[in-house]
Amino acid sequence: MYLTDYFFSDFDGTISKFDVIHKFIETFAKGDTKKAEKLWMEGKITTKECIEIQFKLIDKIKKSEFDDFLSSIEIDEGFIEFYNILKKYNKKLIILSDGFDVFIKSALEKYNLEEIKFYSNKLIIKENEGFLTFETEYPNLKKECLIGSGNCKCHAASNYSADYTYIGDGLSDRCIAKKSSLLFAKKSLETFCKKENIPHIPYKTFQDIIETLFKENSNAKNDVGKKERNS
Repeated sequence: MYLTDYFFSDFDGTISKFDVIHKFIETFAKGDTKKAEKLWMEGKITTKECIEIQFKLIDKIKKSEFDDFLSSIEIDEGFIEFYNILKKYNKKLIILSDGFDVFIKSALEKYNLEEIKFYSNKLIIKENEGFLTFETEYPNLKKECLIGSGNCKCHAASNYSADYTYIGDGLSDRCIAKKSSLLFAKKSLETFCKKENIPHIPYKTFQDIIETLFKENSNAKNDVGKKERNS
């Protein structure tokens, strides 16, 4: 199978085992967060608008609680192997997330993956007497973003190549899914792709992606090696 030079991946629920933003809001927000989420799922408000509504329901939390939450973030076991294989093939992997930098950075540091570049929204944290408050910033916001993401994934990818593989799972991946050369989709993104007839490869874990992309390449290399030895 042809391997693109660039691989872009979503983070929340794709690399991470659970949707970090959803879990964070579910854990710490006080009030009804479901109304905004329903409007977002129906496409009536943008991702940015949904997040801002829900974050207003987070008052202040203890720093120790926040640290415990950060330490709870885990990633797909196959992702590290996937990333290491890409490096062997001299391919680039970049994370494109509509989540927040603090969560991604913490997870990458936890698994010694700090070298991976990522684009995301920014979470401003202020501390006062052991309690934290949060503000959101969107340095990668683009007015022309068709789905109104805080971080325009299509724009970020276009800075590198028009030929790339994308890996995703949700609503914020829908636009870039249509533009990717090769797409791996799961959960609601897979459902969307089926409905819109967007070519994609279903997957559940990064181990599935490894099997799809590299088993064929590995077999091809072995065949070449056998021919060379027999010649």
